[in-house]
Amino acid sequence: MTCAKFESVIGFHCSPVLLGIKPANLVSLVKDDADMPAASLMQHYKRKLAKHGVSILPLCERERQTVILVYREDLLTETLQCPKKQKILDKIGYPVKGNVQELLFHLRGRFTDPTEFPHEIGLFLGYPLEDVEGFCRKKGADCKLSGYWKVYGDVETARKRFAAYDRCRDYVAGEIRQGRSIIQVVANHGMCAQHIA
Repeated sequence: MTCAKFESVIGFHCSPVLLGIKPANLVSLVKDDADMPAASLMQHYKRKLAKHGVSILPLCERERQTVILVYREDLLTETLQCPKKQKILDKIGYPVKGNVQELLFHLRGRFTDPTEFPHEIGLFLGYPLEDVEGFCRKKGADCKLSGYWKVYGDVETARKRFAAYDRCRDYVAGEIRQGRSIIQVVANHGMCAQHIA
């Protein structure tokens, strides 16, 4: 994967995280035989983005893809401090008394079973609790609205968030088209996010 391709994929899928209005996004990177080996490319971006509060965590490696979590530790810590979310995570074995890194380590372990997807990841991604619970209870069926996630609760609030995420995506795509890197976008995220969210 080249730098340009990586930037395009991360910019498209993680723009709300890059601009600081969402705690995390999940991305599946397809492996290919491009100029720069995937591992060194990942390390390069991990270092550069970390300076601006954005982290990259590889969750699992498969033959043709790597699944990564792009997140802002401060926002993720805040979203996972909700007592109701902690109760759900505690019930399925997460170390809720630990810090966010311990929770992420446990989440990473949940990705080792290829037969079962850890749907609680919605809590990490900042989805509303009632939507995560609804998805698990109804196994993804009978939602009221489908967009960045399946909505089982407040449709109007979800629509507004979907629209804000779309604006983030459009903004970041425009910046990349103008030759800016995702590092530059993240460095200026405070200025941009006010106008987008």
